[in-house]
Amino acid sequence: MAADKLLGFAMLFVAASVFTYYTAWVFVIPFVNEDSCINKFFLPRDYAIKLPLLLLLIAGLGVGTFIGKVLIKNQQKQKSKKKAQ
Repeated sequence: MAADKLLGFAMLFVAASVFTYYTAWVFVIPFVNEDSCINKFFLPRDYAIKLPLLLLLIAGLGVGTFIGKVLIKNQQKQKSKKKAQ
């Protein structure tokens, strides 16, 4: 039970960190001077659109693959039940 809570807190921390970083990257960095040292911690702004789109594409492919595998497995089970009858 404690391991589950620890994993949950770690996931929450990672999600909050990514949210804070992305929010600062998109909404704060455009107003900071380009010669500021804080800019070296952030990628160029065009990646602010490209990375989420890439992650969305990968997640969509993962969900599509999972649904496809489940549908194929269910179809195979139905065929094996029909052969058994």
